[in-house]
Amino acid sequence: MDFVASMTHRPTELRQILQMWRDSGDQRNPFARTIFTPLFAQEGVRQLMTNEFQSSGGVIFDSGGYFVQQGVVTYEALYQRLKSYYEQNSWGSWYVLPDYVPTSNLSPAEVEERIQATITVSRLFFNEMPKELRSRALPVVQGYTREQVKACVDAYAELGVSYIGFGSFATSGDNNSINMVNSQSLEMVTFVKEQAELRGLKLHLFGIGTPEVLFRFKGLGIDSFDSSCWSRTAGYGNVYLPFIGRRNISTRMMRDIGGEAYRQDEFVRLKEATRHDCPFCRDYETLKHNRIQQMVHNLFVLMDTVEGLNKGEVIVPELVGIEPSRYQNMGVRRHYKLPGRKSFDG
Repeated sequence: MDFVASMTHRPTELRQILQMWRDSGDQRNPFARTIFTPLFAQEGVRQLMTNEFQSSGGVIFDSGGYFVQQGVVTYEALYQRLKSYYEQNSWGSWYVLPDYVPTSNLSPAEVEERIQATITVSRLFFNEMPKELRSRALPVVQGYTREQVKACVDAYAELGVSYIGFGSFATSGDNNSINMVNSQSLEMVTFVKEQAELRGLKLHLFGIGTPEVLFRFKGLGIDSFDSSCWSRTAGYGNVYLPFIGRRNISTRMMRDIGGEAYRQDEFVRLKEATRHDCPFCRDYETLKHNRIQQMVHNLFVLMDTVEGLNKGEVIVPELVGIEPSRYQNMGVRRHYKLPGRKSFDG
């Protein structure tokens, strides 16, 4: 399973994050695969992405369907702008086709209307793409029912694509801007993966909001996912440890968002228990007060988590004294156990 880093930052932050990772000396590359939305990214980000990644590849151009969902642009206007950008930029590895994102507050009829619009417009857009880009098209499966999902997969398979994405997670937060994994969306991910395999298609998941759920997606054989959780949650002073949900470390927004906060002794204990170590969490006080450092620490955690899963490692929360995850009802009790360690002493 491949991690795709969502590049949703200000250009100065992005340059700092890239440099901090390079200075860390870690030989892994969390930016081997990236995704960004060129139509709505700041000019500095577009230029940086071109300068940094045009020659190395691995970049997914996102369509900006989220901004249609938020009312920033109409679906029709997005279509024309995206078509023009794709025609002028042939260096992307994958090109997401425009989709009409349903949200949890819509009626079944409104959701169905958006699914059918997504299928129709994806076909039209694909046929109007430059021929040399069509093999890199990445259409988006939307749907809250099996019938809707199957209709998307069948239509995209007929186009001859090799890679599809799924984005119809339950939504929450302001303007339904945050994807959530619940039992319904997990069922749909399972079904779309089954349908993709029947058609010989690879499957990408858009906008995964927490590393806690990755063990389940690895079990389903998901090919790739993108996430901005490593940076987004740091904006609230939160940090991750492998397979442990976000906890606040700065306390600067605890009054607003609630949740648990780390004490230094607990953070150090769980770091040792999960065997996480990176240059950005060795000094607790610096991590506590530095948001960019929290971002890069979270990125290290995400890389550790994906690497562990790809090696077949699992963590048992009870052994390290972790509170049971709210995602344990997704069908797997064991999350993560580090190899070669028989017990953990608190």
